[in-house]
Amino acid sequence: MKSNKTYIYLIIFAALLIAAYFLTTDRGEKTSSYNLKEKKLFEVDSAKVDKIEIKNKDGDLVLSKSTGEWRVVSPYDYRVTSAQVEKIVSSLKNLKLESIISSNPAKKETFGFSPDKQAEISVFEAGVLKGKFILGTESAGSSSHIKKPDSDDIYIADNIERVDFIKPNINDWRDKNILSVPKAAINSIVFISGDENFSVKRDSAGKYFIGADSVGSNFSSLVNVLERFETNGFKDTVLADNTKFDKTIIVDWGNKSIINFLKLNQEPVKYLVKVDGDKQIYELDEVYANNLLKSRKDLLGK
Repeated sequence: MKSNKTYIYLIIFAALLIAAYFLTTDRGEKTSSYNLKEKKLFEVDSAKVDKIEIKNKDGDLVLSKSTGEWRVVSPYDYRVTSAQVEKIVSSLKNLKLESIISSNPAKKETFGFSPDKQAEISVFEAGVLKGKFILGTESAGSSSHIKKPDSDDIYIADNIERVDFIKPNINDWRDKNILSVPKAAINSIVFISGDENFSVKRDSAGKYFIGADSVGSNFSSLVNVLERFETNGFKDTVLADNTKFDKTIIVDWGNKSIINFLKLNQEPVKYLVKVDGDKQIYELDEVYANNLLKSRKDLLGK
């Protein structure tokens, strides 16, 4: 009888040992949070960040602030929406490592660390590389999965969202604003085309005239467009210096903005737009372009 009890005790003890093994052994993916010694991959001074490189399956994107404003300088050179980049810089500064969710290399694709999903983010301050990390998929809330380039540890990082770094289309980075001309600042607008040339000028009372004739409501609509003149699309091409434009509008608002329109021989009709001093070629739908391409008769309401 005593030997039977001893046998039972041995079985219970063995079962407890097996249970303890499974409870305490790292068997691959870690899913529980625990305190980390490090809360950041590297420190970021948002005032000094002047370049961010984003490399993924779609190619390399380089954001630079060397000219005082944020621009994409590769693969093309164009203005970007500054608020988008400033949000990224703020995210990098406030990035906080919450936990390690896995250290198992076999699980890395589960969290977006595969060639078709991951992105390498490099951050520069005053032209010097400050640090880099690999960005995976989104986590809960405003968090994402990230890892160091040379480590299998996968972190949940708070205050960093994948959608801020990875856009469906490269054009989503671009600043769609062509010009912002305050209505009250417009002194005159010159219209040049193959059919006619004329000017709209403001008098001392703030009213606008073509010669002795007062303009109608179409002119108000036109200046409303100029106040927030945005593009429908972009054309990554270069126009020859001797390009003959179909129409030109010259806006004097303290500065002088020269807007050139080139009609494309296609259906639906579109216009290429070139603004003096701006490298970017913009593309406008015909209906939108016609808000600006008014004749003398249109503006007088006759």
